[in-house]
Amino acid sequence: MQHHEEDPLRPPLLNLLTLLTLMTVLVAAGYLADYYLRDSREDVTWYPPRWHCDLREGPCRTDIGLKGTLRFGMQGEFESYEPLRIDVRTSGLDVQSVVVEFIGRDMNMGLTRVEMKPIGEGHFQGGGELRPWAETVMPWRAQVILETPDGRKGSWYDFDIHR
Repeated sequence: MQHHEEDPLRPPLLNLLTLLTLMTVLVAAGYLADYYLRDSREDVTWYPPRWHCDLREGPCRTDIGLKGTLRFGMQGEFESYEPLRIDVRTSGLDVQSVVVEFIGRDMNMGLTRVEMKPIGEGHFQGGGELRPWAETVMPWRAQVILETPDGRKGSWYDFDIHR
């Protein structure tokens, strides 16, 4: 009776194919995690504000594409924990929903998200307040994100809140 001992070492080609398969699975898992966990701002087509606008003085306007406009305004005391009334008006766009995200410009303050309520065609309103911080003046950015059939579009508006 003959005994054939199996070679305990795998052929080098099989080792290489196993390594390539594992790397492919890891890359695919990384892309899936990025897709599901990424920041909401990454899939938005951003349109810069026309020029510097002071939200304390009134609404700011931005051109969205060639035919659309976005008008963003806030009313309130612009102080920590004071309510802000938010008003978004659009024209020339088929806007299904609007979200306003507040982020700290110079310091990570987390994300404060406000889902806007439709008031009329192209008109949305909402409200919110911003957290306290250690600085006397905290620079914030309001990112207005419009959900349209052509994808997400948006603009941003910088302002300061006082403690």
